[in-house]
Amino acid sequence: MSVSMDGSLNNPKSASTRRVEKVEGSHQFKIMGYSVEKYNEKGTFHESATFSVGGYGWSILYYPNGEMKTEDGYTSIFISLKSETEVTEHVKAQPSFVILNNGNQLLEKRTTPVYTFTSGKKNIGYGFPTFLKKSAFELGLKDDCLVISCSVTVFKTFPVEPDFPLVVPPPIGIKQLSHLLEDGYGADVTFEVNGQTFNAHMCILAMRSKVFRAQFFGPLKEKSGAIIKIEDIEAPVFKSLLDFTYSETIPEFEEINESEKKHNLAQHLLVAADRYDLERLKIICENILYGSINKSNVVSLLLLAERNNCIHLKAACLKLLASPEILGKVVETGQLQSSISVLNTVQEVKQVKLPVQQFNWLDWFIRWKSQRLQKIEGQEDRAKDS
Repeated sequence: MSVSMDGSLNNPKSASTRRVEKVEGSHQFKIMGYSVEKYNEKGTFHESATFSVGGYGWSILYYPNGEMKTEDGYTSIFISLKSETEVTEHVKAQPSFVILNNGNQLLEKRTTPVYTFTSGKKNIGYGFPTFLKKSAFELGLKDDCLVISCSVTVFKTFPVEPDFPLVVPPPIGIKQLSHLLEDGYGADVTFEVNGQTFNAHMCILAMRSKVFRAQFFGPLKEKSGAIIKIEDIEAPVFKSLLDFTYSETIPEFEEINESEKKHNLAQHLLVAADRYDLERLKIICENILYGSINKSNVVSLLLLAERNNCIHLKAACLKLLASPEILGKVVETGQLQSSISVLNTVQEVKQVKLPVQQFNWLDWFIRWKSQRLQKIEGQEDRAKDS
């Protein structure tokens, strides 16, 4: 499992879909008195009423003696895209023509390839200049009536649409806030950390952290322009904390290639995030530390999780320690004897849902070590008092 700088999993974050639908429709065009129409001049055509398929208007063009360039003796049939607006449209469709007699007996059927029609274009449409020889169907006509049935399949293409969840662009304001931190414009508070100073803005820090809010605007608030000394936090760590407070990013995590250095920075930042109640930063650090838990650092991370109330990181450490093999190796190194201050209550171990045998062993061991550590700490406190 890989974790990105902002604590989220590295999975694809966006997708899009191209959608094409087929819409079908048909229209019948009856030619009554065919024997009269067949004597029309070549190039003469008859147009059906306009019919709608796929949201577009269409009409059938029938040339009894063929269009002008057609070989003699043939009838021509086309379909035309009608446009009710001046806007040129491009429509992909596939027409199919059927000639029937008045008794609905099939005389001929032909289908064109898919074609892109252009509305407003002055042409005779699209279809078959030599659809059928007249002599091939005239004998089959009934009641001197010719029926032309046209079926149209329209392929409607919709614009490419993003799929949900949509990718949310970064807030513009965040970038502006980071610029404020960089140039110090309007800063009204200065922090001194191990000899280094950092200028910041009370309102921004108070907006992001309840701790800063109480410090700047509570009963014991600091004066504007005051210099606040920060102890127990290293200067680079405090700078990273300020960067995150202003920009929601931690540039140092992107710049550090060595996993050990990133692990160490995450530990220190987690402590600082807990101190200033920056929950999102704390979770990001937990995710990074979770990805690096091993038998060498599990005890120190368990102690870190306990002191800073990281229940999920603590649970992950306990699950690793629940393995008799791992716990045995940890005991051999002496880490537990020197480091574990353990849990607030042993009942929290039960929430990890360990197997009964492992829980009994770990439960007993934690109780014993906790009592020993409390006894040692008590002796050290009495020695200091004396």
